[in-house]
Amino acid sequence: MTGFLDRILNGDGPRPLDVDTAAAMLRTTPGLLREFERSYHANVLDRKNAPTGPLGPDARSVIESRSGHDLSDAVLALDARIVRELLADTSIIRYDGERLTAAPSLAPVPESYVTEVDVDVLEPGERPQLAGELIHRQIDAVNYPLLLDMWRRATDLKRSARQRREAYGMFRTGLDLLDLDPVMYRMLDLNPAGMGHWLPALAKANEGKTFFRIPKTTIAKVPMTLLQLSRVEYESLTAATLDVVDRWAQAAFGLNPDGEYFIKTGTFSSKYDYRNAHVTGPHEVAQIGEYLLYIQSQAVGMAGPLNEPAMYGVSTTNEMVVREYIPDRLGLPTIYMGLPLRCEYRCFIDCDTKEPLGIHPYWDPKVMNHRFRDWPDSDNPHMRHDAVAYAMREPSLMREYEATKSLVAAHVKELLPGLDLAGQWSLDVMRDGDEYWLIDMAPAERSAYYGQTVPKGKRRPMVENWIPELEGKR
Repeated sequence: MTGFLDRILNGDGPRPLDVDTAAAMLRTTPGLLREFERSYHANVLDRKNAPTGPLGPDARSVIESRSGHDLSDAVLALDARIVRELLADTSIIRYDGERLTAAPSLAPVPESYVTEVDVDVLEPGERPQLAGELIHRQIDAVNYPLLLDMWRRATDLKRSARQRREAYGMFRTGLDLLDLDPVMYRMLDLNPAGMGHWLPALAKANEGKTFFRIPKTTIAKVPMTLLQLSRVEYESLTAATLDVVDRWAQAAFGLNPDGEYFIKTGTFSSKYDYRNAHVTGPHEVAQIGEYLLYIQSQAVGMAGPLNEPAMYGVSTTNEMVVREYIPDRLGLPTIYMGLPLRCEYRCFIDCDTKEPLGIHPYWDPKVMNHRFRDWPDSDNPHMRHDAVAYAMREPSLMREYEATKSLVAAHVKELLPGLDLAGQWSLDVMRDGDEYWLIDMAPAERSAYYGQTVPKGKRRPMVENWIPELEGKR
C-alpha cells in the first residue's frame, strides 16, 4: 500500500501512477481513501519543510517560525494601552446564526494616546510599530491625490478606451498597494464586495426561512494604523507589533481558546491553502490576529509587481472576518491542503429585477481538472494529491450537484424579494449533508463562470463609485 501511495503523490518518481487509475482504485477499495489522506498528511502536508502551495508559504509555518514572543513588562504594558486605543476605533458586525447586531466601537475613547515618546523609550527591537494615532508607513507621503487623478483619467470619456483601462488598472493597483491615508481608507469602504456590505442584507433576506443557514460571523472594521501593517514587509514586523495584533483580535472577535474558526478578510479567504483559513486549538486561536494579518498581506502581494499576473481587488478591504467552522461530517476527500470537497453552487442573481440569472457547479470539472493536471505546478505533491482526490470525487460530486441544483435555485429565488442590494451578484451555496449554507457573495462580473452562466443580453456590470464623502469623522 505504501508503494501505491508513493506512486500517487510522487508524480516525478519511477512509474508514477496515472491519476484516473489511482482515483478508480480509491473509489473501489474500502479504507484506501482514509489511508491515502493519512499518508498525505503524514508525509507531505504536516511535515516540516513541506512543499509550499500555490500561494507560497502558509500562515501556520510563517507564524510558527516567528513564535516565542518574549516581551518585557514595559512592552506588554504599552501594548495593552495600544490595544485599548485600537478597540476604540474598531466597529463590528456580528451575526449569531439568527440575528445581526452592530457596535460602532468596542472601547471608550482614551483620554490620551500613545506617542512616539512613549515608544522610543523602548529598545528598537522591542518597539510596537503602531498605536491608535501612530502609523508605520514605508514612505511618508499622502497618496490619495495620485489615486484621484488616476480615477479622473479612468472616467474621462475624452480619453481612448486603452488609456482609460490603463488608468483604471493603476488606480485599483495603487489602492491595494500604496501606504494608507484617511481618504484611501474611506475609498476601501466603497467596495461592494466587502462582507460588511452584503452580509447584513443577506441575513435580513434569510430571516424566517429555514432552508438556508448562514455561518456565525463577526466582521471587524480594522483601524487604519493596524491595516497599514499589511502594506509593509510582514517579516519586518516586531514581536511587540504582532503581540498587539493578536491581543486586538482576541478582544475584537471574542474568541474561545478551544474554538475552531474559518477566517478571511472582507474580500479574501486564502482558502486555496486551507491552512491559512482554518484555525483550530488554543495555540492557533491565540495567534489568530497574525493569521488575519498574514492573509491580508498575501492579498496585498497579489496586486504587486512580483505577482504575475497582478490581481487587484482581493485586498481592497478594511475588514477582517472570523466565522464558525463547519466540520465535514462525511469524511470527504480534501483539496487545497485540507479543504473538504463538498458540493457547492455558484448562483447568479439580479437584485434590481429580483431575477435568477443562472447556476453553475463551483467545482467545475473542466476547470478543476485543468488546474490540477495541466498547470506548471502539476508535479507538486499537493497538486498531485488534489488531482487524484478530485478525480475520485468528481462522479459523485456532479451527481449530487445535478440532483439538487434546481432545489437550490428555487430557494435562492425565494430570497430575492427581500434582498436589499443593488446590481447583479454571485451567491455561493455550500451543501453539508442535508444542510445548505449561504457562504459568499461578490459582484457578478468579477466572479468565475459569469461568462458561461449569465446570458449575454442579461449582463449589467455594476456602476463603480470610489469617491468617498469626506464630511464628518469616522
